[in-house]
Amino acid sequence: MKASSLLAATAAIALCGAAIALDEEGTNIAEGERSGETTGVELLALSHELYSYGVDARDPLAVIVAARIRQGIDVEEREYELAEQDGEAEEADIEFASAEDMLDEARVLARGDETLSSLIAETEAQAARGRVGGPGRASGWVSARGTTSYNISFRGGERAAVWANGPGRTDLDMYVYDQNGNLICRHIDYTDRMSCFWTPRWTGNFRVEIRNLGNVGVSFNMVTN
Repeated sequence: MKASSLLAATAAIALCGAAIALDEEGTNIAEGERSGETTGVELLALSHELYSYGVDARDPLAVIVAARIRQGIDVEEREYELAEQDGEAEEADIEFASAEDMLDEARVLARGDETLSSLIAETEAQAARGRVGGPGRASGWVSARGTTSYNISFRGGERAAVWANGPGRTDLDMYVYDQNGNLICRHIDYTDRMSCFWTPRWTGNFRVEIRNLGNVGVSFNMVTN
């Protein structure tokens, strides 16, 4: 290879590397991109929202529908890398309703109604069909007026999903930052149920923060894909 050609090739490689490095110095989110497939985390969040509504409204049908969604999702227990936590954890676990738990609640709300009892039995019979795998769940703790954060890796070009919920005793918010400190997503309201969904441009680490705006420390569930 001629010296000029070798220099040109070397320069091209160097520029390519610089471009990649520069790309990863930006914000790790692909604006406007959304995969067509709904993640298991999103289905799980929908299930628990329906379940909470059904219990609060004393609506057994909503609870049955929540159970039908929930039983189609396999959730594995995981441990996430703890980045920071204010104070020491005072609670270790938090209730994480299974499909069976939801159906038990539906039976109580149905009060022996034959039609609803039939729907519950039909739902139980479908328990092993068409499960969606992938989501991982862990329990965490956040102190009063404190923050607990985790370092979690998500794949580039794939839908990233994080959902969390507390016991209903305080106001929790979620913030997600990329490895460069850019705010990717935040969920702020007056409840303790939070979710963030985005598509990373490249595979990298993200900092997921759970902030407690209340005056009581609580445990929470966190689920990711």
